[in-house]
Amino acid sequence: MKNVYLPITIDHIARVEGKGGVEIVVGDDGVKEVKLNIIEGPRFFEAISLGKKVDEALAIYPRICSFCSVAHKLTAVEAAEKAVGFTPREEIQALREVLYIGDMIESHALHLYLLVLPDYLGYSGPLHMVEEYKKEISIALDLKNLGSWMMDELGSRAIHQENAIMGGFGKLPDKSVLETMKKRLKEALPKAEYTFELFTKLEQYEEVEGPITHIAVKPRNDVYGIYGDYLKASDGNEFPSEEYKEHIKEFVVEHSFAKHSVYREKPFMVGAISRLVNNASLLYGKAKELYEAHKDLLRATNPFANNLAQALELVYFTERAIDLIDEALAKWPIKARDEVEIRDGFGVSTTEAPRGVLVYALNVENGRVSYADIITPTAFNLAMMEQHVRMMAEKHYNDDPEKLKLLTEMVVRAYDPCISCSVHVARL
Repeated sequence: MKNVYLPITIDHIARVEGKGGVEIVVGDDGVKEVKLNIIEGPRFFEAISLGKKVDEALAIYPRICSFCSVAHKLTAVEAAEKAVGFTPREEIQALREVLYIGDMIESHALHLYLLVLPDYLGYSGPLHMVEEYKKEISIALDLKNLGSWMMDELGSRAIHQENAIMGGFGKLPDKSVLETMKKRLKEALPKAEYTFELFTKLEQYEEVEGPITHIAVKPRNDVYGIYGDYLKASDGNEFPSEEYKEHIKEFVVEHSFAKHSVYREKPFMVGAISRLVNNASLLYGKAKELYEAHKDLLRATNPFANNLAQALELVYFTERAIDLIDEALAKWPIKARDEVEIRDGFGVSTTEAPRGVLVYALNVENGRVSYADIITPTAFNLAMMEQHVRMMAEKHYNDDPEKLKLLTEMVVRAYDPCISCSVHVARL
């Protein structure tokens, strides 16, 4: 008689963006199967944009996700600019990076304090923490509000920013706004440092320790950052962004509306820890000091190190934004936009979204998008994430099911997945 094994099921993973679950099938001799069920429906954003005028398509892409809208907007804009052969001025690029950093600060603060920290403090959610952990919740909201305000001022709104356009910006804020932004970033730096010190004290579970291949953008100008024209793997391989399909393969799995990805036939990881693994030598300032003092905790072999890596990036990107604002102010007044001649062409942009590498590939013909390919960080991460969930399950399948569910959810949350971003295309 064939054995029937009942799965341990998490219908909805709490405190992540989007709808996903976990299914663990346990047999007489251990874990038989683990699935990350990504059940949020596909939305076909590439197909929606085909045939649209370029500027119309660029207004569509940020709607993939409100959490990651700046990342989608600016990556799509750069891909379109590359397609038509346009390069923005350095000061425009600097201000775009400040806008992107606003997204990074808001996203990291929300993830660390409101999604991750409750697990370690024994709470089911952040609202239950307010009475006992007022300082931490206050810091979370202060950092979140700073990032949101930065996006509002430079992007024209906190989500789905329309002010970032081909050639530059629709308009730029007054000089006084940038001076205020610099002041607020300086005031936020101690809060970012407190966040890092707090997360150095949190456990990184040994159950998921093991080799991980990390991929990140190779930053331009030898400065740790967001934009780059090459992808860099922790095995020493580097390749131009345009060759991403030659090195990274996507494929459909039956239990997920999001594709999985492999590099050299194996799962891999992207995200804050992957950026540090590949680019830590490019850090500077206080973040470099903190990295050198705690690099034993920023391990390439444990996905939980991604939480601490995000905390370190809160420090780094706060400092970096101050420097970029100084660069812009030194060239003030700045022309908001240059005219862009729309020509036929193909462009690929790779940037570092808060959750990892984001790829946009666009082809422009007769002023309209004729081809679009988007790969998001969570789509890159899903195969590796599923492997780590299985590793955790194999260590704890004999434990209380509620403990197993919590630990597997914590593995998923360490990746900071954005499920809505990941399901934008897959056809089943």
